[in-house]
Amino acid sequence: EREVAFKVLDRKYAENREAIERFRREARNAASLRHPNIVATHDRGETENGTYYIVMEYLEGGTLEDLIQSEGLLPPREAAEIAVEISEALQLAHESGVIHRDIKPQNILLTKSGEAKVADFGIARAASATTMTQAGSILGTVHYISPEQALGELATPRSDLYSLGVVLYEMLTGELPYDAETPVGVVMKHVSGLTRSPRDANPEVPEELDALV
Repeated sequence: EREVAFKVLDRKYAENREAIERFRREARNAASLRHPNIVATHDRGETENGTYYIVMEYLEGGTLEDLIQSEGLLPPREAAEIAVEISEALQLAHESGVIHRDIKPQNILLTKSGEAKVADFGIARAASATTMTQAGSILGTVHYISPEQALGELATPRSDLYSLGVVLYEMLTGELPYDAETPVGVVMKHVSGLTRSPRDANPEVPEELDALV
């Protein structure tokens, strides 16, 4: 008697046993992470026709991406509160040996009251077992990817914190810190480093928060 959200593994991966097993393992990892700022996993299973699914709590507040698009930018205090909630979720995950690898506004869900909850733990890692890597695609959304991931190195807890920094920058300014006409161009800017601080883009950002970002 409650509303839930279903996440279903794409049928094009149905014959890839390695991908399915990785997806199952990561679903177990996600289900083991219990924290107020992590989307709860209620159940997981497989249908008779071989479709693998995860059942999660349903959140009515939309995504952080939706909020940024509708508001343009967020007041510094609200942005900081959301960033703290995300960082507390990441701390628990990292202490449990789980790295998210794909922190971005689309993966941050909001409750009705505006509380942030991180979704899709381990999904990026599960995807790396599929044709995405075989095709040479960069894992994670390029605008939020850490320099080491962009260079093909292993993701670490610091990679998640870097991506959170990009999300915080976007919340404070309504803009992305790096953009270019091609994904490779964006990657090169991540590797080169930040040229424009949040405070340069939005003078309302306090100096301490600017330094933190």
